Amino acid sequence: MGIVVFILWLVLAFNGAANRGRSFGGFLALSILFSPLIGAFILFVLGEKK
Repeated sequence: MGIVVFILWLVLAFNGAANRGRSFGGFLALSILFSPLIGAFILFVLGEKK
């Protein structure tokens, strides 16, 4: 069950990156290395790419 929640969390972080015009692969690596929560937080702080 835990791995399913982790994968779902990663997918949501990637979707957020794609919607904000950020690098999907970069935030994938960031979320795997640190945590999806940190990746989502950084996306929130950076905002949308202009």
